[in-house]
Formats: sequence, C-alpha cells, structure tokens
Amino acid sequence: MTVVDFFRMLKANIVILLLGVLLGAAAGYGYSMLQPKVYTSKSTGFVVVNDSAGGSVLSGSSLAQERANAYLPLINSRAVQEQISQMNDGNAPAGSLSAEVATGSNLIVVSASSSDPEAAAKLANTALLATAEVANRIEGSQSAVRVEALEDAVVPTAPSSPNIPLNVAYGAAIGLALALAVAFLRRLFDVNIRTTTDARVAAGAGILGALPSDETFSLTGEGVDHLAPRASEAVRQLRTNLKFVSVDNPPKTISITSADPGEGKSTVISALATALAASGDRVILVDADLRRPRQASLFNIEGRVGLSEVLAGQVELDDAIQEVGPYGLLILPAGRTPPNPSELLGSERMRLLLEELSRHCTVLIDAPPVLPVTDSTLLSTSVDGTVLVVRHGKTRRDHVEVARDMLANVNATVLGVVLNRVPAKGVGSSYYGGGYGASDQSYAPYQSAPRGSRGSNKRSGRRARKTVRHRN
Repeated sequence: MTVVDFFRMLKANIVILLLGVLLGAAAGYGYSMLQPKVYTSKSTGFVVVNDSAGGSVLSGSSLAQERANAYLPLINSRAVQEQISQMNDGNAPAGSLSAEVATGSNLIVVSASSSDPEAAAKLANTALLATAEVANRIEGSQSAVRVEALEDAVVPTAPSSPNIPLNVAYGAAIGLALALAVAFLRRLFDVNIRTTTDARVAAGAGILGALPSDETFSLTGEGVDHLAPRASEAVRQLRTNLKFVSVDNPPKTISITSADPGEGKSTVISALATALAASGDRVILVDADLRRPRQASLFNIEGRVGLSEVLAGQVELDDAIQEVGPYGLLILPAGRTPPNPSELLGSERMRLLLEELSRHCTVLIDAPPVLPVTDSTLLSTSVDGTVLVVRHGKTRRDHVEVARDMLANVNATVLGVVLNRVPAKGVGSSYYGGGYGASDQSYAPYQSAPRGSRGSNKRSGRRARKTVRHRN
C-alpha cells in the first residue's frame, strides 16, 4: 500500500475514524468521572549548612545537597509519622506523602495527596515541619546542617487527579488506533471489488471505464443525451477507450458480460450502443441473454421475435431487427427463451450470423453472465473480444478471477473491464473507483449543446430498412 492509497483509505473510512475518536474520548471522560478526586498540595524547605564561623549559610554547598537527598527517606518513616500525629494532637490528616529534591539544589519539596484539599495542605505543611524536626534531631544540636521551612503549602482549588483532559486525549488516541485497525481489517478482508485496481488485477485486463451510480441510466433507451452530465461523459469515455483498444485491428464483434447476474451489464451495453450510434457509427445491439433478456424492456420495443427465431430459421434477420432512436441504432432482441440456449449461442449458425452482421455494423452482444451458465464462454469464441462488467462493492474478486480463467480456457480475448455503479458523491467516492464527486453544474460549460442538436429519441420500434442483409 502506497502513501496515496493509505490516505485514500483514511478518506474512505473517515466516518469510522471520527466515530472511533468520539467514542474513545467519551470513554476517557467516563473513566475520569468514575475515579475519586485527589488533591495535591506542596510545601518546600531548605537544607542549610553553617560556615565554620557559625555565621553565613552556605545553602548551595555539596554537603547541603547530599544531606537533602539523604533526608528524603525520612518522609515516610515512622518517626516522621509519629511527629505529624503529635503536631495534630494525635489526629493526623489522611493522605499519602512523597518528597523530592530539586535538581542541582538543596531544596526539598514535600507533596501531600488527599481526597480533602484542606487535609492535603495541612498534611504537606506538618510533614515538612516533622521531617525538619526529625532531621535536626538526628544531626544533633552541634551539627552545622539543619532543615528550615521555606514555603508553606496552600489549599488546592482543583484536583490533581483524575486529569480529565489527559484521559480524554488518551481515550481519543486509543479510539483512533482501534478505528484504524478496523479500517485496515476491512480493506484486508474485503472480498468485494471496490477500486479500479481491484478490478484490473482480478480480471487481468485494463480498465476501459468507470460508470457512476446514476438513476438516469434507466433512460438509456431515450439516448445518451438524456443521461446526467457525469453519466453521459463516463459513457463517452468508455466509447473512446473501446475504439482505441486495438488501433491496428479494431474489434467488430464485442460481447459484454459479467461474472454474476445483477452487475448491470445490460444497462452498460445499452448506454454504450447508444453512444456509439450517436457518434455516427452503424451499430447493432444483439440481446444474446436468451434466459433473462433485458434490451427489449430497456428500449420499450417488441421482444417476442428475435435472435432465437432467427437462429432456429423461423424468421428472416431483417424482419427481427428493429431500429430505435434518432441515431439509427439497430436492435436484435432475444426473442422467446429456447430450451437449448447454450447450443444455439455456440452453434456455427450463430458464428456465421455475427460474421455477417460485422460486415455492415459494429456488433455489440449482451451476453449472459459467465459463472451461472456456459453461454458466454461458448459465445466468446465467436467474437473479436469480450468486455467484463464489474459492479462496485458487490462483485467478489474471486468470482471475477474464476470468470477470467473460464474465458482464458477457451482462448477468449478480454478487451478490458468496466467498473459499474461507482459512488457518484460522498465519502470515499474519489477512492472507490475514480471519483465522480463533481456536481452536474461543474460539467455544464462543457456539456451544453447548440439549440436543436438533440433529437427526441422516441422508442419507436420501427423495422430496419433492410440495412443488414442476412446470408444463409
């Protein structure tokens, strides 16, 4: 994973990360509220050494510093505890004591902690005085070293523990770490295809296009101009990429399939066929999904007579083909479902039909999905190339890999992959598939067409004017 992939993953999981931080901070705050409040107060004293004449105080001498460090264990000694009790008439304040010497000095700092702020201040003061009394008693009256109180403790106004800001910060950090772990595990164990890289690696072919999730794709029968700007531009990009997939030997017969049902292959091929026809190409769309045909309903044409009847020799090809829209798109519906779809699609008659159609038109074949039936693998041997449609967030990587291997077993040519239903906006749109987060208005300056340039693509269902001649 590159740095760019890492930041894209962060963006894609921003909700989980924010939720983790908020929950962690809330847990830290709740933990702080459950802890008892502790108040800390400090008092300070100096260890001083008289000079040989008994006059001036050499407070910074090394002897004073050594004595200050030597007196630290006295703070929790029994002698000091008894002295504290005596100084408080046998009722010593409850709490804990600690002491330290300031670095490079002879300053002793006594800290007292208690649940009562007044008791903490009283304990700190009496502890320093008690320590000084015990230390001076140990040194004796003739000693040049003595402990003197410097600063009395004051009553604390705020508890020293729990440290609410610190606990909240720790909780937020732990929540963020857990959320990052969840994001990594989601990415690691996610079996569905969510990026163009996933689709390209699983299919073993390049990306021809990424189509956004857009409701206007249901209007492909109305023409590509009726799509939303981002959708129409994505279809045009797919059309351009497909034209340049093999410049020296451009494919004339192209089947479009998917690994599983419900990945949007029929919608993709209908939009592509309309875009090719709009660019001036002579295109015929053949609905070869004889088990679950979709093109007749998408273009709102009669579909009871079509490919099945032509292959069975019941009708002539010119009688089964229909012309729709203002661009002269030709459609050969699937017809009735035959009892032997695989045999029909893999027959020599089907190969000859596609060969005849390719002499006059670019032939796009809506093929059945690869994994449920063998129709697509049989059909792929009769076409110049196959395009795999992969649905974002739904298609499994292993399913695409199996479909790729099945097509490779019959020496099919996979022209590329189309990633379908990419998120058009929202968190993760730029990571999951290529980014369609721009608004329709941002495309408006590039998408506006001269007045009268768009035809009204009525779903006519007119018969083709003998454009394609069927040769037996």
